[in-house]
Amino acid sequence: MKSAIILSAGKGSKIWPYGVTKNKAFIPIANRPVIAWTVDALRENGIENIMIVTAYRKEQISYALSYYDHIQLIDQKSGNGTVPALLSASEALDDENFLVIYGDIMIKPEDVQALIRAHQHNPSIATALLSPLAEEKPNDWLCAQVKEDKIEYVLGHPRDSVSHRFCGAFAFNRSFTPYLHQNPGLMQAIQVAMMSPDEAHIEDSIQLAIDAGHNIQAVEAQKGFVDLDKPWHILEANYNWLEYMSSKLTESKIGRDSKISDGATIEGNIVVGDNCEIGAGVIIEGDLWLGDNSKIVQGAFIEPGVAIGKNCLVRRYGQLERGTSLGDDGLVGHNAEISGVFMRRAWAYHYGEYWGVLGDSGDLGAATVCGNLRFDDMQTAHRIKGRREIPRLGANAAYLGDYVRTGVNTIIMPGVKVGPYSVLGPGAIINEDVPERTLVYVKQELVKREWGPERYGW
Repeated sequence: MKSAIILSAGKGSKIWPYGVTKNKAFIPIANRPVIAWTVDALRENGIENIMIVTAYRKEQISYALSYYDHIQLIDQKSGNGTVPALLSASEALDDENFLVIYGDIMIKPEDVQALIRAHQHNPSIATALLSPLAEEKPNDWLCAQVKEDKIEYVLGHPRDSVSHRFCGAFAFNRSFTPYLHQNPGLMQAIQVAMMSPDEAHIEDSIQLAIDAGHNIQAVEAQKGFVDLDKPWHILEANYNWLEYMSSKLTESKIGRDSKISDGATIEGNIVVGDNCEIGAGVIIEGDLWLGDNSKIVQGAFIEPGVAIGKNCLVRRYGQLERGTSLGDDGLVGHNAEISGVFMRRAWAYHYGEYWGVLGDSGDLGAATVCGNLRFDDMQTAHRIKGRREIPRLGANAAYLGDYVRTGVNTIIMPGVKVGPYSVLGPGAIINEDVPERTLVYVKQELVKREWGPERYGW
């Protein structure tokens, strides 16, 4: 198996506010676009030819993969869903067997390998990678009932409990193609009284193949899997991937012309790029990845499992908590404490505390605070396209889109999401979601009176 198709044409409305400005496959996890990690996982498993189906913000995908060879971008033809996306590419593919990967998933190379091996050792019309539902709600996902490594049936967003959910990774034989063409364009593998949008899903074509008497293999993901569907999945994917990177890191590597002070305290392994500096008084508690031309100086504190991009500066007692990514050209300054995902050129210049996701060129004003513990000790319920949902992770985190700025002493209450190109004024308490391209500020009423020494008896 030498070829793969990555589907990254969708807009990603449920991952608001990040889908407004980004293709989901372009969202950074551990400081690299999701799709770049996927291409690496495929190449590690001998996949030479990769076709990528794009539509929404395809220039971002082209940019993210500009350093790779044998990558072909294909525009999706008309139609909604993964079936028309797949048909747009498969018609140009000569291979008898090939992989199909959704562009918005974080998949480990080991699971890609398991999928390929299962399909080769037990040749069939299709093989799918699935993950046990465990504590996840089945109505959040496209699901399947699995028995003895076979898919018994498919159910889209069911209310009842089933065993597994699809991961968005498949191996197909060309003989599966007729079931793509038979797809009615509206998911039929649903329970009575459930509703589905006008989208043609590959998983529904799998049910068509099962109905025709084919055995569809199921391979269980073993290395942790995240589907970037909602904004908190960015946090989940980042934590998961940094833990995976730590499990692979066995020794430190220091780049050319990099300087590490004898006065720095370093535990665990560190990977340091070229022309970096780790200064006196810095404390690094565990594994760290530091990009080229970046500096950690003046008593900064770094918890385990942190990725810092290129041209970054962490200084003056700034703190990065466990599992945090700071994107290229980022800055964390005097007593600023951050946790989560900071994308490219995001700054927390001084003071303040933030947990969540901060988009490209986000700027946190001095003493910006993100509240993450509610007085009732509960988790915040979010509205995603009108549906109420409480995330397993990151319910009380803040989610600020690209180009968001905050003023001095802005307070962001638990679970708030802010659309891109918005400004939160100084002293404002933000306790509900803010649409994109919005300015929120406090209108203050001032009282002026005469005053002077006579007030003190003179």
